[in-house]
Amino acid sequence: MSLDNALLTIQVLAALSMVTSLSLDWTGVLQLRRARTLTSAREGITTLERSTAFGTWARLTLAGGLWLAVDADHWTGWIIAGLVGWTALVLLGEPLTGKDLRPMAKIARKSDDLPTKLAAKIHDPRLWCSVHTRTGVVAAVLTDMLAKPGTVLAFALLAAGYLIGTLTARLTRSRQPEPGNPA
Repeated sequence: MSLDNALLTIQVLAALSMVTSLSLDWTGVLQLRRARTLTSAREGITTLERSTAFGTWARLTLAGGLWLAVDADHWTGWIIAGLVGWTALVLLGEPLTGKDLRPMAKIARKSDDLPTKLAAKIHDPRLWCSVHTRTGVVAAVLTDMLAKPGTVLAFALLAAGYLIGTLTARLTRSRQPEPGNPA
């Protein structure tokens, strides 16, 4: 197997890992939105922590795609849009995997009940918006990878995915009840 074929195989596996990570993000965020007890909040946080493992490996192996583009000196519009999309996924995923998740996990591990501070963090609308927006971007990037459109259409698909994801997050966002109060 040539290096390019091996990198292409790794690239496909990275895309599948990214979709798996996004699926776990959905599961974790939905668990957090329903969480009214510390136990259920911990389950959602654990799911998001598992997602970070898939996402991290997917992002690292996506570098193989960059090498393929450099090696072939092949910078068509869909490749550039795909790289921009993957970069956006990393940035949009930060609320789920980075600065928001670490403090949530720390508070959840040290607490005996669902403190108000943790309840506010697990019901933060940014988590909901992040998972929706990332879904739109993933759909656009995968469409670009499969259809291989020209530059304008590739970036239009990417923008549309972002906008649709953001719009669905806003349209489906609901006010979360306080812990202990019924919905």
